[in-house]
Amino acid sequence: MELYKRLGTILLSLLIIMMLLPMTVFSAGSIDLNRDVSLAITYQDDGTPLVGAEFDIYLVATVNEHIELTPTGSFNQFNVDLKGKSSESWRTLASTLEGYVLRDNITPAGNGKTDTDGLAFFPTDEKKLIPGLYLVTGKRHLQGGYRYDALPFMAMLPTQDKDTSEWIYDLKVNSKHDSVPDNPATITRKVLKVWKDKSNGKERPKEIIVQLLRDDEVFDTVVLNAGNSWRHTWTDLDDRYKWTVVEKELENYIVEVIQEGTTFVVTNTYKKNIPYEPTQKKPTLPQTGQLWWPVPLLLCTGLLFVVIGLISRRGAADEK
Repeated sequence: MELYKRLGTILLSLLIIMMLLPMTVFSAGSIDLNRDVSLAITYQDDGTPLVGAEFDIYLVATVNEHIELTPTGSFNQFNVDLKGKSSESWRTLASTLEGYVLRDNITPAGNGKTDTDGLAFFPTDEKKLIPGLYLVTGKRHLQGGYRYDALPFMAMLPTQDKDTSEWIYDLKVNSKHDSVPDNPATITRKVLKVWKDKSNGKERPKEIIVQLLRDDEVFDTVVLNAGNSWRHTWTDLDDRYKWTVVEKELENYIVEVIQEGTTFVVTNTYKKNIPYEPTQKKPTLPQTGQLWWPVPLLLCTGLLFVVIGLISRRGAADEK
């Protein structure tokens, strides 16, 4: 009996200590920030390598082991939603950020050209890439009588495999593009403002400013309001240049810019109207960074009850 009492006392002491020392347990999906990350871009047209095409990458946000994003200084000023929930939202984010990058001449984190196989590799110049969310843009490329415009995209380094949930530290992607024969002509571009501020119409500004960029320079500035139905059309634009639209930053609104044909659709969503969506409704694994001190606590409690039960049973047997 004395032995069991001592054992019970020890377990009870351990239980109290465990309660006083919170433990943080990381899931198998947490990021190893000590590993190097890299990006390989494949740029081809129906199997034909596009050689000498130039790409820039920009560090939009850093990431910690808890998979939490923190915008970098150059991108902290823009009211955009970095929590992409689909490939479409990531495409829209890339399109929106590309305009700001061109307008503000933001310095890229890396620059590279495709080789004879149509491959571009990052990092370049023996530099290391920081784990985080990157914007990838491509400059206009001429080859074989065609003009190629790479579509901007977002790349998370490292990125998580959807099937295995393992982190991929050396990411390989195929860059999509638009191509047209290299025959200079004049084109038309339009802009349309869309508001998503239901029940918050009083917060809506009476007008907004939109800038049309020719390559990386502001070519024209227009004011959109209810008087012009929140839209504008530019005609006789030289299509030898790349034309992009950006909106002057608004407070309390998230901005999205996406090109649909000849029209740039600029959508503003009132921040309070953005719904909260948990990343996992029914998590089967501990969420990264979650405090799990109750787990060892419950285990010790269970073990304590087992010991108490054994002591009680032994005591009852001794009485008999």
